[in-house]
Amino acid sequence: MRLDRQAVLADKSLLLLDFDGPVCSVFAGYPAPTVAAELVERVRGFSPRLAAELGGETDPMRVLRAAAEALPKHTVDRIDEFLCRAELRAIDTATPTPGTPDLIEAARRDGKTVGIVSNNCPRAIAEHLRRTGLDAHISLVVARPYGRPRRMKPDPYLLIRALSSTGTDPARACFIGDSVTDIEAGRAVGVTTIGYANRPGKAEPMAAAGASLVVTEL
Repeated sequence: MRLDRQAVLADKSLLLLDFDGPVCSVFAGYPAPTVAAELVERVRGFSPRLAAELGGETDPMRVLRAAAEALPKHTVDRIDEFLCRAELRAIDTATPTPGTPDLIEAARRDGKTVGIVSNNCPRAIAEHLRRTGLDAHISLVVARPYGRPRRMKPDPYLLIRALSSTGTDPARACFIGDSVTDIEAGRAVGVTTIGYANRPGKAEPMAAAGASLVVTEL
């Protein structure tokens, strides 16, 4: 069942936001394909075969996930650390998403708890929130667990942690994400999902994945 804009948050006590997209465009000035290519080169030092397979990959998170599937944990830790440093560099040129501060303020004013659930590095998220002043309004951040990229969305692990840490029933939570994997993770734990279609071509796949609502602005 699709929900309208007025109803979707009315009975929720917890609003969860993905970071890259709903909060800011992390790789606006340091493009994700560039980061992915640099990450592949780092992988090449450990496995030329895997690097060759990943040669055309443009998503750094997919590179990290592939490394976790094929390489020893101590190697994955080093690749994860390289990506964390790249994300911290990217935060210098990240662009805030229009409307998000107002959304967070309105949710807090309505008595809701607001949190971040993201595949991004927790250090990069914390730095952006500090720089923008949003840290004063965010009650929890559940981000990529270091060295365990298999726990990234669409695995529901991060959302389960967010619900558990706040003691929130899934029916009382809403999760806003900008990808199909966000919608899949949200549906896996039973929270209401909102797809943020910040680029053409995103709305239909998120709706098909079962998003309760798809919006083009926040």
